[in-house]
Amino acid sequence: MPKQTVARCVEIISGDVFDKLLYELKNASGSSLELDEEQLIIWVRYDVEDKFKEELLALVPLRNTTRGEDIYNALKECLVRNSIDMKKLVSVTTDGAPAMVGRRAGLIGLLMVDSDFPNFQAYHCIIHQQALCSKLKDDALQNVMNIAVKIVNFIRAHPLNHRQFKTLLEEYECNYGDFVLHTDVRWLSKGKVLARFWDLIQEVKIFLRLKNKEEFLKFQEMPVFIVRLAFLTDITDHLNKLNLKLQGRYQILPTLMTEITVFETKLDLFISQLNIPIVIPE
Repeated sequence: MPKQTVARCVEIISGDVFDKLLYELKNASGSSLELDEEQLIIWVRYDVEDKFKEELLALVPLRNTTRGEDIYNALKECLVRNSIDMKKLVSVTTDGAPAMVGRRAGLIGLLMVDSDFPNFQAYHCIIHQQALCSKLKDDALQNVMNIAVKIVNFIRAHPLNHRQFKTLLEEYECNYGDFVLHTDVRWLSKGKVLARFWDLIQEVKIFLRLKNKEEFLKFQEMPVFIVRLAFLTDITDHLNKLNLKLQGRYQILPTLMTEITVFETKLDLFISQLNIPIVIPE
């Protein structure tokens, strides 16, 4: 089949799907919007025959600035162009960026003073809040994370080191064949890096001895560092599990709040356990 024919078929199917989305929105009793400001991604949730549906409404490029006014104009133009009834808007969910939540110049503030929109609920993305709360504030734990990342980068960033380390893992018949790289952009990567680092800590120690990297090896000989690394690995694993539970389609707010409440109770248990005095050798 010629590629032009395939392209036309894709366009026709895409048009039919979008027309169905607009038809369902027109007949829905209400709708909610979820917005991301990087490139204005508009998700819509609405009801169809007593069931909720979630669909991608539009991806609107923000070519110059991303001020609240720019986002507001792009959002309203999209809704008007597609003849979406703005009076049915029930809620708007965003992240916590000032351009989104500002009372005067932010998107939410501009929508609230616009008479074309009803009184709606404004929400802060619950996963974004969880990610912000999980940022490391303790200097000692942040230092442990930084050292772990430096060791991983020392092994992964140098091709020779990387190959030799993978060979070492094969010789020791480890369950894993490589490290995971850490990036601050992906919330889950920190926990994955720490978990893999902890599982391979003995092999890492052997490799650092072979490379005479005393500046890294000395930390792995410190009991305090090992204890903090174990704690950080465990707590980020719990945070990752919470993050995954908060994701996915067709989630409803009571379920998400229940997960948060359960996790807060779990934290209280952890705190009570940590208050039990223990002696860590220096």
